[in-house]
Amino acid sequence: MKKVNLILLCGLFVTFLFIKEAKAFFNNNELVQITEIAKEQNIKLDKWSMYIKEPIQKYNNIKDIKKRITKIKNEETGYNWSKVESEEDHYTIIGERKTSNLNISEKILIVYFPLKDKYNLSITYDVKGDGWNKNKWAEISKLYKSKIEDFSVFYTVEGTTSISEPLYVEATNLLKNFSGEKIQSLNEENFVSLSAYTDRWEAKLPLGNNQFMNLHIAYRDSNHSNKDIKVTIGTPIITSEY
Repeated sequence: MKKVNLILLCGLFVTFLFIKEAKAFFNNNELVQITEIAKEQNIKLDKWSMYIKEPIQKYNNIKDIKKRITKIKNEETGYNWSKVESEEDHYTIIGERKTSNLNISEKILIVYFPLKDKYNLSITYDVKGDGWNKNKWAEISKLYKSKIEDFSVFYTVEGTTSISEPLYVEATNLLKNFSGEKIQSLNEENFVSLSAYTDRWEAKLPLGNNQFMNLHIAYRDSNHSNKDIKVTIGTPIITSEY
């Protein structure tokens, strides 16, 4: 009886650790943090994106490349695939699918080309969603958990807000909510862009001179009305047009 109780106790402990790890992974996610701060600053979220890039892999011959591509297609089900040759021996294979219950569109881009005596293979995953639903994101993050943990990930959020201060002041105030330090900036009458660094996240991009960035904020006023200001926030950089 004691042995059975011990086994049950161990099982419950392992389950507890798994749930605790899953919650920590979800709550510490950069995209979740960005959306929460954006909402606190009265930014209406219109869309979000996640861009995952695997390291470029080198292969000795085209046969091995095709084996890898076949494996991807077998593992990633439900995609419609197309192939484009942009130049001699330079190919792009695109897989697309829409997951209606999660309100997301997913794309896989596979690029391969010869370089010297090897073949290079690049794989990226592009996931986009409208609005923001934290519960649905919990499901999406589970689908991509291993990729998020293993590869380079870029998150971008787009939204709108109204402002009472100049664009640069508003952008700087938003940066303060991330506990961020401005590294570079562009300040125009109707457009502001801030490149910054925050200790919130480990991922960072080198800018030279021992400087790094992992937060990018942009404000644009297209109507000169201080209403419906477009706000774009990304880490470590914005991957959409802004």
